[in-house]
Amino acid sequence: MSKPWQTLRIINTSNEPEKDEERPEKNGKPDEKNCQSIAESLNAGALFRAFMGNTPNLAWVINGEERLVFANNAFYQYFNLDGNEATGKLMVSLVPGYVSKALYFKHRQVFESGMPVELVEKVKWANGTNFVFHINIFPISCVNGEKLLGGHAVNIADKYTAEKQLREANDRLLLLSRATTDAIWEWDMQTGKMFRNDALMDMIGYSQEETKGLSWWFRRIHPEDRNRVSDKVKDTTEKSLHSWEDQYRFKCADGNYKHMQDKGFVVYENGLPVKMIGSLQDMTELKDMEDQLMEEKLQKQKEISETVIRVQEKERTRIGHELHDNVNQILSTVRLFVEMLSPGNKNERELKTKSLEYVKMAIEEIRKLSKELVSPQLIGNGLVHSIQTLVDDITVSKALRVDFRHDQEKYPLSPGKKLTLFRIIQEQIKNILKYSKASCATIQLYSAENSIKLVIKDNGVGFDPDQTQRGIGLSNIYERTRFYNGSVEINTKPGKGCQLSISLPIL
Repeated sequence: MSKPWQTLRIINTSNEPEKDEERPEKNGKPDEKNCQSIAESLNAGALFRAFMGNTPNLAWVINGEERLVFANNAFYQYFNLDGNEATGKLMVSLVPGYVSKALYFKHRQVFESGMPVELVEKVKWANGTNFVFHINIFPISCVNGEKLLGGHAVNIADKYTAEKQLREANDRLLLLSRATTDAIWEWDMQTGKMFRNDALMDMIGYSQEETKGLSWWFRRIHPEDRNRVSDKVKDTTEKSLHSWEDQYRFKCADGNYKHMQDKGFVVYENGLPVKMIGSLQDMTELKDMEDQLMEEKLQKQKEISETVIRVQEKERTRIGHELHDNVNQILSTVRLFVEMLSPGNKNERELKTKSLEYVKMAIEEIRKLSKELVSPQLIGNGLVHSIQTLVDDITVSKALRVDFRHDQEKYPLSPGKKLTLFRIIQEQIKNILKYSKASCATIQLYSAENSIKLVIKDNGVGFDPDQTQRGIGLSNIYERTRFYNGSVEINTKPGKGCQLSISLPIL
């Protein structure tokens, strides 16, 4: 049996004799004009023109250089193209990449073999939608020797979707017929009457006399869930869908809410919904278990975070003491030896002076670094006292004027969170001194809505957060805050200073 598409031959249907003309060039505008000429000759064929104008499916013709020679209105509308502008353009420039990629190799195969091909291709659109096409690609023999190729694509995604929905519906009906002890309900959409079996009534605690229609049920759905469920049921019938599914909270006879998993299947007659059949499952125990597991997971995460920070601080303290007690002592000894030298000329005296300056500079830098690394005594002195000490040290250096504001409350924070806030302040002040060129800064620490808020603001040069790579300092701030499920917000612009806002949960 022959295929519906075989090699197609285009003939000259006009009364004018065929002329041997030079082939146009294969690049630039002449080639596009050649495609326009071929398109006009294709339009001249009454049979071809009638088919192209009436088929709802996508149809196109390309030449050997993959340029569009002709396409029907369905093709242009589907890809949002202008027919006059598209003719003569490369196929890959007209259709999305994921479409051209699927067709390119099949086009080449037909050009090289001269034999038509037939395939079913699943294409994923940019918005995530899947389309299934039945595609025929076939060679076209043209009287002027031009090598052409035709294509015809039928969207069969609806067929696949319908088959999938039918299988799902059959599975649900089979499950309902077997699980007679499940909570089952039925809604007659023509009369409005509801049927609920005994298992469902036992689940919610009401008697059959107390229950009414669908509106009675919806009034007992939790207010935060009610509109969502109602809209989902409404959309199912308006869009002629076969089923819906959702989870919501339902108020039972004892006044307590249960977490329900509800599924509904719609029965249609002559395209109209006449009945909805569903099953209900009590998910309260499972939901409670999920909440308990989540709470345990959060608690475990907090313990891990505390341990990580404790280990990090222990290592920082060890390194700080090592720098102060060991490396600084070595440098101090070197300084004494250099001071003992007796240079014999001017160059040697200058060399001695420079050496002493660098040794003193190294000793001072190590002293500062070791002080930053060693953990402050937050438990004994408190977080506010430690921050104030840090601010006083900066004020003495006159490098930056810092205003520290707090609400004088005793913050009920774990030692790890206190240390995290102190390290964030320490890190951001270091960033301000190093990069911002600011003259003053403000530190605010206060409690609000079961959380601790930390705001550090400066009047420096600021920066563009979209164009600036996050450095080690900011990365440390984000990492420390994430340990405690906190949030970080940076508000800055070039020339507008920088504001860092941190929020940590108290518990």
